[in-house]
Amino acid sequence: MPVFLDEVPAAIPKVHRPDTRKWSGLLIFLLIVGCVLSFLFWTGAKEGLVFWFTALGLPLCLWGMFFGLRRIAYKTDQVWAESWNANRKVLWNEEILRGQRFAWLIASGVTTQSGSRTDKILSAIQSSYPIIQVQKTRGGNYVRHSKLPGFEECQSAEFCEAIKTLIMQIKPVLAKIPSDITCWLIADFDTPELPDALPIALELISSETGRSFILLKNNGFEALDSWLDNTWRKPSLLLSISAEIRQAPREGEGEAITLILMLNRKHSDIPDAVQLHRPERYKNDSLTKTLSRALIWSQLLPEEVKGSCITGLNFSQDVEWYSACAENNLSLDMTEDHKNIDDFIGYGGVSAPWLAVAISSLVARSGAAQVIAVGTDTNDIWIAGVTPGDDTGTRQGTL
Repeated sequence: MPVFLDEVPAAIPKVHRPDTRKWSGLLIFLLIVGCVLSFLFWTGAKEGLVFWFTALGLPLCLWGMFFGLRRIAYKTDQVWAESWNANRKVLWNEEILRGQRFAWLIASGVTTQSGSRTDKILSAIQSSYPIIQVQKTRGGNYVRHSKLPGFEECQSAEFCEAIKTLIMQIKPVLAKIPSDITCWLIADFDTPELPDALPIALELISSETGRSFILLKNNGFEALDSWLDNTWRKPSLLLSISAEIRQAPREGEGEAITLILMLNRKHSDIPDAVQLHRPERYKNDSLTKTLSRALIWSQLLPEEVKGSCITGLNFSQDVEWYSACAENNLSLDMTEDHKNIDDFIGYGGVSAPWLAVAISSLVARSGAAQVIAVGTDTNDIWIAGVTPGDDTGTRQGTL
């Protein structure tokens, strides 16, 4: 489940000691009242031990009883507050450590209009040469968008070939993973003209890899978030497959098929793996706070972030994202280090999060930590860090 630090109970403020001046004043007041009442209402001789005990001793005993009870209450509150804060600190630290869980991204494959190579997309972005263009849709209209090549009729044979091509790209890495490891699958499909795309993909993955995959109930980064929690205690593999194939794309939309392979353990034979950190979901607060939490999960200082990319964000000209980066003191040149990948390949729909992950992972492999922000079709916004693979931070063991 997501990590909500705001739901951790607040710390109890320090319990203050009883005010010495107030209690000294109360003692003087009681002594004066005791003396006045004794002198006014005492019927015998105003002398002797009994008289002075009544005038001074009783007020002193009364004050001592009140002060003792107050002291006991103070000590009780102090012990309770210290115990509360100690338990809260343990819970806070546990939630921070849970939030800092991450996946080792060990292989990826992407198919877009530019072909089945992620580096082509990255080159287009870095050279500011967009793949997206005005072209004819499958419905016959002309719209500025990108589409998968060879899918004019959107036949299942074309889809099968695309999936097989991506599986072949991850097979060499997958062969290094022990065969007895539990395998999970995230499937994000939006293929209205190919309704049987999901069962076709599942059958191909099983037959081509020779492994059995358990399909997660959730989708996108929500499923990744759940997988990080539910499979943390034992080695686990996660395969994310997504397909966005549009019949009638709108302006600025694109198509893509992605395949992302992840582990929750470091693999000694895969030295170029990068870390995909737990994504933080935007709630009814601010994007600045969401980015701040994502940096905590990624264990990144602001100056360590070397680039950012966004996709599908429903902001006006990306102003809110720029503001969030500035308020978190990210030392980024927003003209050089920041890219909106929708400007180059179009918004990828259900594939958008995984496109951002695949593109950022290539940059992270060169040693440059990245942050990605993804707006989804359900109006959710997720922010995550993608960092070079090293052994710092939360240790998970190795395979």
